This record gives sequence, structure tokens and C-alpha cells, in this order.
Amino acid sequence: MSQPNNTVMEGPDSGFSNLAYFMMLAATLISLLGTLMTDFALGQWVYKQTSSATAYGIIGFAALAPQLGFTPLVGTFLDRFPRGSIMIAGHVGAGLCSLSMMFLYSKEMLSFEWILVFVSIGSVFNSFISQSFMVLVPVLVKQEKLIKYQGFSQGGLGIVELSVPALSAFFLVTIGLKGVFIFDVVSFVSAIFILSFIVTKINRNDGRSESLDGEKVSVLQQVKFGFKYLMGHQYLLSLLIFMGVVNFSIGIVHVLLTPLVLSFSTVVELGTVLTAAGIGTLMGSFVLMLLSDVKDKNAFLCWILFFIGIILVNASLIFVNQSITIWVLMVIALMMTLLFVMVESVNQVIWQTSVPSELQGRVLSVQTLVTQMSLPLAFLVAGPMADFVFEPMLNEGGLLASNVGEIIGIGPGRGIAFLYSVCGLMILLSVAIFYKKSK
Repeated sequence: MSQPNNTVMEGPDSGFSNLAYFMMLAATLISLLGTLMTDFALGQWVYKQTSSATAYGIIGFAALAPQLGFTPLVGTFLDRFPRGSIMIAGHVGAGLCSLSMMFLYSKEMLSFEWILVFVSIGSVFNSFISQSFMVLVPVLVKQEKLIKYQGFSQGGLGIVELSVPALSAFFLVTIGLKGVFIFDVVSFVSAIFILSFIVTKINRNDGRSESLDGEKVSVLQQVKFGFKYLMGHQYLLSLLIFMGVVNFSIGIVHVLLTPLVLSFSTVVELGTVLTAAGIGTLMGSFVLMLLSDVKDKNAFLCWILFFIGIILVNASLIFVNQSITIWVLMVIALMMTLLFVMVESVNQVIWQTSVPSELQGRVLSVQTLVTQMSLPLAFLVAGPMADFVFEPMLNEGGLLASNVGEIIGIGPGRGIAFLYSVCGLMILLSVAIFYKKSK
């Protein structure tokens, strides 16, 4: 199976294109910082009010699920209406949701139910922001520079994610939840202000088809088009399934990292491991910035995932020398995030350079929906798999205690470490199948 030809429209390598990209990135990161701080603070507030882990988890689900569920619909809007204006509309809508919650909180009327409503609605508006950013980047940036610019995007995202816990905690302690809401609203206003300087020019050349505006095509037909397009392009369909399996495996690793560390160590060491993961994200972003282009992106993607698989397969050995277990986990976390940032970026560039710009809203929304849905699924099954299958097998007297346990040890955390190895094997098998099919 051969890879599709590069058909995407190249954006001009002009001063405006570069300026527009960085202004758009700054606006997106500023609003994202406010959104993530609010999500973090609301989760803490809800848990404190209800003492319910279920309620805490539902808030996280509400912040993610509607965004994924509406991506195909958002994609049709992006191919039909001015993309820059849609991005601003997303910021306005999400900002109004935060403003509404701030009003309810100031009147002491904010409840779990209201939070659920506004977080869900805000999640849909955030989909407008993220999806419009994704389809506008290849319009503004030349194809040979896309990987480098993905490094800028991922680097900014890494800085935001590292900043959220500390900033949220600071605002909650010094000002309270209202302070977080105020910061969130200000972040959206700032984003809209920045975008207002460039939106008119962006809308004039945003990669949409000029003929689509006059076509009488229903929204449902346009949503279906994204799925039909992928069914007719076997390489992209294979890539979609491949990355879905990879994201599922990585999702299990991600969600079980905290239980793994806390099974033998303290919250302090957990913070150290998470910090190492954040540093890995930034390092991966800097590597991408140094890359001018990757000619064989398919092979590059497979090789990086091959190394990730090898790291995970060997993760089951972290307890062999328990005096350095936490240090080994720090190295694993750093390497995993460093490499996976590169995987996500190269994968995104393949899609951006393989799908015509005027179709990217509909097609990339389906790609986002399918690949990202594997993450909630991983979050759903990882806990039961660890608690009821893998951990019991590697406890004293467990099914694997007398064989596998002789090598990797028995006790708390060993089952999760063994599950990491299984995830690594899943990735290696997926790489072998995908690489063979893509040739």
C-alpha cells in the first residue's frame, strides 16, 4: 500500500503567515491555560464538596467527551464557514461558560449539576478552537516546515501543562475559585483580542473550497463525507486504526503511572516522576524545532514507536533493583514523553499533508474522534485490568508468582509493570503490521 500524494495547499512563506501562526498559537495557549486551570480547580472543588471520586471523574469526562463527540460536526463547519471566525466564536462561547459559572459561584448557586452543564458546553466550544487551529496551521506554514512548527506548538503545550497545577493551586489558596474563573475569562478575552488583528486576512485564504459555500449539502452528508473519504484511502485508514491502538496502549500506561508510583513510594516521588515527564515533553518539542523536515515520515513514525515499545517491554524489570526504581521510572517517563511528542507531531503532519486543505475540517475531525476515543476507553479499562487481573497474578501465591514473578518480583506494583510490558508488545506488534501494510 503506497502513501497518498501530497495534495495540501502550501501557505505562503511570508512575514504575515509566520506572524499569524505565532499570534494564533499565543491566543490558543493563553485560552488553554485558563481552561485547564478551571478544569483542575473545579475538579478539586467538586471533590472537596462531595468527597466523591465518581463526581470528580465525571467532571473530567464532561470536559473531554462532548469535545470528541462533536468533532465531526465541527469539522463540517470548518470546511463551510470562515475558519478564523469559527476560532473566535469558540473563544467567545467558552468564555461565556466560564463567566456563567463565575456568576453562579458569586451568588452561591454553583452546584455539581451546573458545573456539569457548563463544562460540557464549554468542551464543545473548545473543540471549535482546537480543530480550527489544526486545519489553519498547514495553510499558514509550508509543508517542509510543518514538523518544526509542530515543535513550537508542542513546546507551548508542554509549558502550559507544567504551569497548570502550580498556578491553579496559587489562585485557589490566595483568591479562591472565583480568582480562577476571573483568570479564565481574562484569558479568553486576551485570545479574542490577539486574533482580532489577523482574523480578516486569515479568512481570505483559510484553505476552504470556494464552491462549498454555494452547495446545498446537508450537515449530515458532510459528516458522512469524512468517513467515506477515509474508507477510500487505505493508507490513511490503516494509519487511523494503527494510531488508535497506539493511543489505547499509551493511555493505559498514562492512567496507571500514578497508582504504580504510589504502590511503593510517596506523593513527593510521584511529583518528581511527573516533572520528568514534563521535561521530556519540552525536550521532544526542542528536537522537533531543530528538524527542518523528515522525508520518510512513515518510517520515522514506526521507528520512534518501535523504541517506545522496547522501553515499555523492559518496564516490567523496574523492581529488580528497588534502590533505583524511582530513578528508572523517571528516565522511562522522560523518554516516553520525549518520543511520544514526536509521534503525535509527525502523525499530525502526515494527515495535514495528505488531505487537501478544503477537506481537512471534515476528514481530520473524524481522525481526531477515532484516535482520541481510544483514550477514554483506556482510562475505563486500565483500572479494572490492574486491580482484578494483573496485580493479583503477581501477588504472593498469584498465577504468575512462581514463574514471571521469579524474574520481575512479586508484590504491589509488579502487576502494573507487567501490564506495561503487555502494552509495549501491543505497540511492537502494531508497528510490524502497519509498516508491512504501508509498503
